[in-house]
Amino acid sequence: MNEQDLIESISEIDEELLERSERNKNALKNGTEQKESGTKTPKSGEKPGWIRLWKRPARVAAAVLLVLCVTGVIIYIINGRQGENGILRPYLVSAADYPEISPKPNYLDFDIGDDGIYGQEEWDEYSKAEEEWVRQRTELINVDGYNPAFGKSGLLEFNSKLMPLLLKEKNHENVICSPVNIYMALGMLAESSGGNTRQQVLDLLEIDNLDALRSQMKGLWHNTFIDDNMKCLLASSVWLRDDIKYKKETLDNLAKYYYSSSFSGDMDSAEYSQALRSWLNEQTDGILEDQIGGLSFNSNTVMALATTVSFCARWYNEFSKNATETDVFHSAGGDIQCDFMHSSGSDMYYWGDHFGAVQKNFDGFTGTMMFILPDEGVSVYDLLEDKQVLDYIDKESKYEQKKRLIVNMSVPKFDISSNSDISGALKKLGITDAFEADKADFSPVSEDTPIWISSVEHGVRVITDEEGVKAAAYTVELLDGADMPPTEQIDFVLDRPFVFVIRLDNGLPLFVGIVENP
Repeated sequence: MNEQDLIESISEIDEELLERSERNKNALKNGTEQKESGTKTPKSGEKPGWIRLWKRPARVAAAVLLVLCVTGVIIYIINGRQGENGILRPYLVSAADYPEISPKPNYLDFDIGDDGIYGQEEWDEYSKAEEEWVRQRTELINVDGYNPAFGKSGLLEFNSKLMPLLLKEKNHENVICSPVNIYMALGMLAESSGGNTRQQVLDLLEIDNLDALRSQMKGLWHNTFIDDNMKCLLASSVWLRDDIKYKKETLDNLAKYYYSSSFSGDMDSAEYSQALRSWLNEQTDGILEDQIGGLSFNSNTVMALATTVSFCARWYNEFSKNATETDVFHSAGGDIQCDFMHSSGSDMYYWGDHFGAVQKNFDGFTGTMMFILPDEGVSVYDLLEDKQVLDYIDKESKYEQKKRLIVNMSVPKFDISSNSDISGALKKLGITDAFEADKADFSPVSEDTPIWISSVEHGVRVITDEEGVKAAAYTVELLDGADMPPTEQIDFVLDRPFVFVIRLDNGLPLFVGIVENP
């Protein structure tokens, strides 16, 4: 599949969810209640199926990681989708060659006879297409040397180390982290470094050597790529300075194992910086535009490695818009008014000594969003270090303290973002040499000039409403509950700070966050 085909299939998202989010914010500011009509009917001639589902997301999320290396040198790294637009084309050196996989077939796309009956012939045709898609999907996720169990547990272990450090730097603010985004960016950092600089990164990722790293990173990309009822894609790029000689072998490895495209240009050029921002916005569907707006190269920039993750999905069971009501959320800074979505029905309820949890499936059962509520008197910041919470996230299907109940669920709609300089956290986790000019070893990239990291910025945005979620994230590294519930029914009301986790059905966590102020 070439870049243009992929970007066109994924960037079919319209702006409806973002517009709804802005309308809701404005309505709350004006003290009014915003109600919307039910689901729109398709326009005449519009095809139903996976393309329309993508255009009407249930959730959206995105993340970006940017690593900037400096010394008269800089390296940016960001997570996202690969595309080639007019702004990027003059700087493109080589484009990532994505693996081939057809879109998941939808039975509605197969013709129905004149009698209006979906007959055996149509069903056989659809079944054949479905079998081929499953074959391609199975082949895609089975990467030589990739250990799915380690991929999931490694990400969770990494997140359990990083998240508490990020939380300590926040003072009752919304904080979101994309473990996948940062993990992939650190993989690219290890690929681009050498000696003890590389070893410190491998030690944090708990990966023995470069070959194992490449298998895990390629397998992680393949196992997070989803292009059917839900959309999820990692992307990466390398941004080069046109007057410095770089080692082609390293660039080839970044393309091969990380599906990274390469660009080259004048770091002092405003147009080249605009090309970087354009690429980031393209990969994250524009939902991080404000957070990305300040990113630019300068005369010290030598190279930038960029990785992004973009995510969009519909709920399997949508919340009714008619049931959405304004109510009180008890934040640490005081009570606030916000819109709450409501649902009631049979669902699995999970609990531990200090929390209760409910999760909501995405359409196609390709992933879930976990809502984890601390018990009264328990700090939300303690949950991500709680062993029972980590066991629930990691082993949800095997987690024993659960029971099917009638769950009356109340969830605040939210559009939250988070920006963090995670360089301090990475230093505390053992990555130190990369930040010191006299110790950093980036010789696999270039031996013409010294390179080191000056800072690492990570930005994320997650939007939820009755239909679903949209999310994105970036990271920039600059080199320069208690007992079993007593009844068969429970009210699960998220009216105080809570934790959420967006993960795929294979258990890989894409986004983890704390909602302090929806």
